[in-house]
Amino acid sequence: MWKVLIEQHALDFLDSLPPKRKAIVKESLKFLKESPYPGKGRGDKKEIEAASKRAYRMRIGDYRAFYVIEETPKTVKVTELMTAEAAHKKYGRL
Repeated sequence: MWKVLIEQHALDFLDSLPPKRKAIVKESLKFLKESPYPGKGRGDKKEIEAASKRAYRMRIGDYRAFYVIEETPKTVKVTELMTAEAAHKKYGRL
């Protein structure tokens, strides 16, 4: 089991969502506890190849969660949450 931490600005974005959307995003982020790696567990996850540090994105409907994995201790840090549109503008299509 992995521990999932959400950085403050990502948490602020999550808190700004309407209650129903917030619940969907929170439920999807729980899948990272099972396995944060692409191809394992549930959720549409992908490694971001251009990142200097191994980084990942998870697609959650119209939202994207960006995260890094720390093997020791088994921790997943969600660094950004944003709309898909904002993610495409900032990072291009990943």
